[in-house]
Amino acid sequence: MRILRSPGCSYSRDKGLDLHAPRSWQELTQDQLWYVFFLLSRFSTPEEVKTLMFLRFTGIQVVMKVAGGARCYIRNNGKGKKHYFDIQTWQIQNLMHQFDYIDSYESMGVRLECIQGFHAVDVILKDVPFIDYLNMEQYYQQFLRTKDSKYLDQLVCVMYRDEKGGAATMQPDDVERLATFFWFGYIKSFFGRLFPHFFKPVGEAQSENVSFLTIANAQIRALTDGDITKEEQVNHSDCLRALTELNEKAREAEEFKKKYEK
Repeated sequence: MRILRSPGCSYSRDKGLDLHAPRSWQELTQDQLWYVFFLLSRFSTPEEVKTLMFLRFTGIQVVMKVAGGARCYIRNNGKGKKHYFDIQTWQIQNLMHQFDYIDSYESMGVRLECIQGFHAVDVILKDVPFIDYLNMEQYYQQFLRTKDSKYLDQLVCVMYRDEKGGAATMQPDDVERLATFFWFGYIKSFFGRLFPHFFKPVGEAQSENVSFLTIANAQIRALTDGDITKEEQVNHSDCLRALTELNEKAREAEEFKKKYEK
């Protein structure tokens, strides 16, 4: 409770309840972030998760049910005398809305910085080799297609590194798998906004018939202009730099097509 509770939560006769809790992914501490993914991996509904977030982050302890709500207590700043009060169910439901950000990873922008002694790469893959990004994308797509957790395990191991920068060697748990899945989902959403010409929705029929290997080879060929002697350089180039170039090539292709279609 001392770790997860937000600072400054208190109760007084003059001001009543004064509660604080993170209002965005970015406001969560690393311990709170882990706890959110723990809840998401254990409970089936957002309402259950948000209720437990509300109680844990504010430090409210439920004593018993009462008509329309619950009898609770809170300690000022986590210490001292217990202050008892009743809270109505509708009040909890209204306060829970500040946790609606967990419904989507699009604004996430954070990740578990360290798991099992391994450290995360940059949150938006800055300085990550292009070939590592391609592997991440491949594992992510294979998991979506098969629902086999072994691909999430591979995704985790390429997104976390040892002290020498090598891929992690570990067996992730459910919390670590889910947190990494959310993180890469955020990356894809971020890249979609950053590189709008290159990252475009693919039709369902097309996505079923085109393998990721085909797409990856097309990306590498676009960057090397067909020169196989440049593949090694492209594979180890900075991920963001490579995607910037691919986005520019896609933009030029769009302009060329529009020009000659007229």
